[in-house]
Amino acid sequence: MKPVRLPTSILRLITLVLVGISAVSGGEIPPCHFSTFGEGFGPTTDGEGTFRLLDTDGLPQQSNAIAWDSQHAGPHESFSLTGNLRVLEGGDGGAIVFLNTAEYGARGPAPFVRSWVEPNLRKTLAVGIDVHNPQSDEMFGPAGNYQGLPEREISLHWDGREIVKRVAPDEFRGDFADLEITVTHVAGGAEVSVQIGGGLVYDRYFVASCLPYEKRLAAGAGTRADLATQFDLRDLRFDVGGRAAERGSPLHVEVFNHVLTDNSTTSYEAEVELPPAAWSFGRVILTLEIHDAGPDWDEWDRNGHLYVLDDEGEAWDIVPFITSYRTPCYWEVDVTHFRPLLAGKRRFRIAAGTNFYKDRGYMMSVSLDYHRGPADLIPSSVVPLWVGTARYQSAENHFQDFFTPKQVPIGEGVEAARLFITTTGHSQVGEFMPSGRTLEFRPDAERPEASVQFENLLWKNDCYLNPNRPQFGTWKFSRAGWAPGDVVRPWRIDLTPKLEAGKTAEFLYHPSPYDFSGTAKPPAEGEINRASHVVRAFLVLYRKAGEGEMTAPVVRITQVAKDSVAAEAGLKAGDYVVSYAGTPIGSVAELRSSLEAAVSAGKAKVGVVIYRGAERLELDLAAGRMGVGLAQ
Repeated sequence: MKPVRLPTSILRLITLVLVGISAVSGGEIPPCHFSTFGEGFGPTTDGEGTFRLLDTDGLPQQSNAIAWDSQHAGPHESFSLTGNLRVLEGGDGGAIVFLNTAEYGARGPAPFVRSWVEPNLRKTLAVGIDVHNPQSDEMFGPAGNYQGLPEREISLHWDGREIVKRVAPDEFRGDFADLEITVTHVAGGAEVSVQIGGGLVYDRYFVASCLPYEKRLAAGAGTRADLATQFDLRDLRFDVGGRAAERGSPLHVEVFNHVLTDNSTTSYEAEVELPPAAWSFGRVILTLEIHDAGPDWDEWDRNGHLYVLDDEGEAWDIVPFITSYRTPCYWEVDVTHFRPLLAGKRRFRIAAGTNFYKDRGYMMSVSLDYHRGPADLIPSSVVPLWVGTARYQSAENHFQDFFTPKQVPIGEGVEAARLFITTTGHSQVGEFMPSGRTLEFRPDAERPEASVQFENLLWKNDCYLNPNRPQFGTWKFSRAGWAPGDVVRPWRIDLTPKLEAGKTAEFLYHPSPYDFSGTAKPPAEGEINRASHVVRAFLVLYRKAGEGEMTAPVVRITQVAKDSVAAEAGLKAGDYVVSYAGTPIGSVAELRSSLEAAVSAGKAKVGVVIYRGAERLELDLAAGRMGVGLAQ
């Protein structure tokens, strides 16, 4: 006889917390807590390392979770989870969650999550496992999988947002499949790898701003109102690496704050003071937002550009983007390779829209965060190769006259070279037709026989998995290199293995003509010839770290008291303190300690080295209390 089920309304009023024995290893085995938020009896365990998160009867509208108490105090530089996962076809799926104990406690049940395939939790990293995204022929509807691609989608989530979502390369639905998640914290974030069923879904994928935090393991799963699945875990092992070093806050620079374009103001410019090129940082992260502009919001997907202007006034489009169909957007982009352009006093320009209408535009914000941390290589120069609009013109030309060969001298001190190419296709053909391309690299222009080729297809077939979904319009359809509501992702080519310092390298770009052989009704020749590609191809050269740069200072003067020792010496708010009385300063505590040491030694005057913008100053001031406010 089956037990009587309680109504959902009653279950939601009951906190179901069971303490059992976990299979999680890596120290003392902690208790786990079972929770149910919907239908069914909740999760179960066989006591031998297998956990079943969903009721075996396949009830719809289930929502269950398991959370383990913290067993590793403090943040760590790395951690990993291994084990086996079994998920059946159906709906909805589940998640592996690394709960932030500062937000959700070091012990106790998991928090309520509305949908376990969207585990968006504060300051918490999670991996979503979604097995329900059926094919839909509705052109403008919220369902996106019009291509009928496999329903085995793995997503990464950080701090309340979905960062990325992909279809797993290998089938894992059915029997138990191997699961491995590894996370290594680096400057400015974390590199996340996920392997499931033998297929590598993410290989050191960089998640910006995911800094080390104390965490504990949790897992959740749910079913839909009309479908069910099974979500089982077994033989879990959760391990952590060494204790994390203190990161400190990044140096933050506001560039644009809620600027709104319209018919009369189609772009904005701002001049900002950026850290000097000599200051060493491990990572530079640019945050770009499109805000809800209400009735002033242009509803179409438009080309967006974020330019930085160099000393000659040339504008470099460092983060091209496409606006969404009226949904807010938030992106964090690694722009460390543009560091030579992101130093000193710089002007920025932001623009979005090609033909404003109805006096509508976009409200946007931009900021930069310079994260301190080690860097083996320093970007020393950025060389534009092909920048502009390439036009198809004809089957015989097919963009070729735009991509003239380029030669670049490679200095003796160059240790690495990487090519970043962001391209977007436009016109009915240029936007919705894939095109092949080949980058030919000749390490020595005089020896073309030593060239190496890199091939790529300009095509993005995962627009429907854009974290900024659903949208209005044709947001879901595949496109040539871009998606509505997304930054343009670069084609990255590492040339380092073939690099020859001291030689002149040559770069050749070979576009392929469009292939309509499998098309029932090819477009007219005139329409084909109107296709265009907007190209930004930059070669970035790197040198070894330690040549001419210094550790970025961290102690900033926020205010200077009138008639104080600091004011008399000429210190100002905004100055960074590099050293005091010959001692390097890496924290506010170190500055206070150095100050006390100078007083104890009976010094009347001390030397202070500061940075004021890009200018280095050496000042003398009386030893003792400075009369300043400080921030670290």
